[in-house]
Amino acid sequence: MNSHILVPFDGSTPARHALEHTLENFPEADVTVLTVIDETGYSSDYFPSEENGRVFRIATERLEAAKSIAAEYGVSIHCAAEIGPTCQAISEYAEETDVDHVVIGTHGRTGISRIIVGSVAETVVRQTSAPVTTVK
Repeated sequence: MNSHILVPFDGSTPARHALEHTLENFPEADVTVLTVIDETGYSSDYFPSEENGRVFRIATERLEAAKSIAAEYGVSIHCAAEIGPTCQAISEYAEETDVDHVVIGTHGRTGISRIIVGSVAETVVRQTSAPVTTVK
């Protein structure tokens, strides 16, 4: 049985590195790429309809980028999108879908910038029961 790996993906360089790391090191795994749109701060015009809403377009663009990366490796991936607080959505998705492993990108911030910006990867490590690998 293949392992199920979750790769949170926001289109950033660290997220791309995490996906590439997963595809290189776990070629037989079932890979799910999850993009999360945190609706905090969005006005209602971001959600007019699923087909036309800005949030839907952002999620679609991110997942298409992930599919393109996977295609370079000759791998098919599963894609999912969630709306909500990023850390919570990733952790809940990992629990609900019973993933075996999470591979998440990190910017590697330290000091005051880490305190101000926070660390999604660090929170996911603390909140998720599955093993988590961070990739810089």
